Amino acid sequence: MIMQRFKIRLAHSASASVLVGLACAITPGPAMAQEPPDDATAPAEEIVVTARQSVDTPVETIKRDAPAIVDSITAEEIEKTADITLPEALDRVVGVSSDGFFSSSDAGYVSLRGFDSRYNSMAIDGNPIWFSSQNNRGAQIGMFPSAIVKETSVYKTVTPDIDGNSVGGHISLRTLRAFDGGTQPFFKAGVRIGIPEQGSRVSDQQSYQAYGAGKFTFGPDKRFGFVFGFNRQHTADTDDMGSVSGYSRVAGPDGDLVDVINGNVFSRQSAVDKETRNTAIFAKLETRIEDEMYAFISGNLFDETKNYYVQRAGPFIAPTGGRTVTPTGPGTADFTNGQGQVREFDYVIERNAKVLGAGLDLRVLDKGVLVVRGNYTDYRNDTLTRNTGAGFRLSSFNGSYDISGDTPIITPSNPTLYNDASRWLFSNTANTSSSAAYLRYQPLRDKVYTLGTTFNYNNQANAEGFGASAGVNWVRLDRTFDQTQDFYALKSGVTLNLAQIAGPSMASNQAALGNYDAFYDFLVANGNVRRDEALTTDYRLREDILAFHGAAYYSVGGFKLLGGVRYEHTSDDTVTGQVVSGINQPLSRANKYGKWLPNLQVAYEASDRLKLRAAFTKTLGRADFQDFAPGVTTTFDANGVTVINGSNGEIGTRVSTNYDASVEYYLDGGLLALAVFHKELDGEIFRQRTEVTDANGMLTEIRTIPLNNGKARVTGVEVTASKRRLDFLPAPFDRLGLSANFTYLDGKWDVVFTDGATRSVGGLRNQPKWLSNVRLSYDLGPVDLNLNYRGRGRTFTGTFGTVKEEDVYIRPQHMLDFQLNVTPNERLRVTFDAKNLTKEYQRQTIGIDDSLFNSLGRGREFWLGLHFRY
Repeated sequence: MIMQRFKIRLAHSASASVLVGLACAITPGPAMAQEPPDDATAPAEEIVVTARQSVDTPVETIKRDAPAIVDSITAEEIEKTADITLPEALDRVVGVSSDGFFSSSDAGYVSLRGFDSRYNSMAIDGNPIWFSSQNNRGAQIGMFPSAIVKETSVYKTVTPDIDGNSVGGHISLRTLRAFDGGTQPFFKAGVRIGIPEQGSRVSDQQSYQAYGAGKFTFGPDKRFGFVFGFNRQHTADTDDMGSVSGYSRVAGPDGDLVDVINGNVFSRQSAVDKETRNTAIFAKLETRIEDEMYAFISGNLFDETKNYYVQRAGPFIAPTGGRTVTPTGPGTADFTNGQGQVREFDYVIERNAKVLGAGLDLRVLDKGVLVVRGNYTDYRNDTLTRNTGAGFRLSSFNGSYDISGDTPIITPSNPTLYNDASRWLFSNTANTSSSAAYLRYQPLRDKVYTLGTTFNYNNQANAEGFGASAGVNWVRLDRTFDQTQDFYALKSGVTLNLAQIAGPSMASNQAALGNYDAFYDFLVANGNVRRDEALTTDYRLREDILAFHGAAYYSVGGFKLLGGVRYEHTSDDTVTGQVVSGINQPLSRANKYGKWLPNLQVAYEASDRLKLRAAFTKTLGRADFQDFAPGVTTTFDANGVTVINGSNGEIGTRVSTNYDASVEYYLDGGLLALAVFHKELDGEIFRQRTEVTDANGMLTEIRTIPLNNGKARVTGVEVTASKRRLDFLPAPFDRLGLSANFTYLDGKWDVVFTDGATRSVGGLRNQPKWLSNVRLSYDLGPVDLNLNYRGRGRTFTGTFGTVKEEDVYIRPQHMLDFQLNVTPNERLRVTFDAKNLTKEYQRQTIGIDDSLFNSLGRGREFWLGLHFRY
């Protein structure tokens, strides 16, 4: 059985891999030598920073000492939320929003200042992290559990030594060092049990999380240290799901034009049942000579398996072919002669990453530091998709619908007919990719090598006078992507009904949760299988990025000036396939391009509390893999003209020009900050049809390929206000704490259609109009209460039409979490978390009337935890 073979392969890869990844603390992304002294008694000239003064560093300290505009989140902040993954935690940072993973409510990526993950970069201890998907470059940081995060900094403006692929920004993780907080040992651990309001209907295992992290020093003068950590978590829950594929405008009951469904509608009976298993392990060996040398080697292992079971049920409604759709009120209508549908498509996603890193900070000359970083990443991303194609169908389906709520409600006129699963027949359509049932296996293999060195002279945080830095970075990606797809169709005369693979009734959605292993077994035994090796989808890629950077610094009093440049040269060599008139052929391509990225930043400490910053930078966003790596299909039209469809092996890169300014006022235990920015992105990529003519004006070739033919721009304002204790208020209100931020984003995306037509869309991919976070805390002795709000305005999804009425948006969202902490002593903490108290749905809408397009909702979650700290 092919299904069994795929299961064996996936199970083997899961059992053979050990997950790891304890991101225990974060530093500013540039050279370690730019960190402030960690010891209050350290001499002013200390330039090799081997540790922080405390294990816990306040976010305002990280922001103030950073060489650029930075906002951070630390373990102390995360522990006051119910966030499970790093994207959820980063969603609390000003200007950052999390994006869903695989059409679910799970946070898998983040957007920075309106630019989604493909435009941004990420590093741990100065070494790049590369956990991208098969289509774009965005790091899948959902693999990082929040419990193992110590500090994460988001660089809004990058310095020349940071990866240039940082249009929105750069995410920097600094892992815990054995010498942080001194040489004494440190250990923390915890366990949490979760109870989702909507548990997974395909998994009865408990949601839980267990983690631990620690450090100790040893050897002569305690010059050696060891850091370790682990996290294991399992979650199982369900997203309610609903969708509508299309609308028509007709006269309503009162004569006004209203939207009625013209296509598929999948009701509340639809759902995404999810199960995630994540394991992470981290280890690091360090050594130091105070103010002379710091070195480390580290190992990170990450392993995650996601099972998404998607069931959709509802009618196909179109006012043609004898069907009628009659509106009865706002968002409601009666329909006749619809066609019921039950479809299932599942994803099994297995991701495994092994990351080895090393670093050296070595004092050279009196004020110089040589910084060396290197790592190796072995990344696997295996995706198995099974899809029932056109699914099971029920004819003569009459009823009514109501789409005024979060998900559609379908009410059959004849429930007995609807609930009889034996009447739902498998739609044995033509054996084509658009309608046939299929199994698709997509193994992705990445091997990433990085090496970089930077020489810093007199540019640490407390330096005075002139300074400089210069360095070189190299990154190599060796990637292999393969796809195999098997299409299934029943033999002539063979039928299959839903009752044969599920219960006898559709009541309570039991039939939609059928035994689809049995379904594919039946297809194999009673049908035909066609295999598609998808040669134009497969590719092997070697990408080399060589970067040179240099900068000059000048510091006097509270004034600091940075002027520098980064040059990045990218070369891609790809082997893929092409189909010419139905004949498969190999295709090899090479592409090279280079970009200069100037960088000018100034900071001024007007007083002990007030700091002003401004920056002009250029960054880039390399093309998605799908734009240049897969193959092409070549045909000839009736006139003999060559017609080419596919990727563009000569695609260039996007380039962004960025303007930033900020005002930062530091309080005792808090911060007030205002930042403004504007970004102009040129060379955005859209697929377009172009015609090539000869010298006589005769048409010789038609190409439909991605081109750097679009633009985008975004202007934003970020406001932050926080104070851990409002001690200026009278008792008992002086025990209150407040942390709040607000982001306003005004984006414009100039999109290009295949025919070359253009229009402007009022937002970038996954860009909200506004973002807001508020945490109100109150502590009284051993009891600590936290109320967390997060909201976002209307968000453009990236799906657009020829007119604005066809654009898809997510309506505004407002979520509320609550946490109760009880600390009986300084080492123990008991927590209770209630997540998504507002039971908010993600509701996608289309058209000027905001008609329902897609919706997802996971309900509330409750977590009980016990935490230990030594």
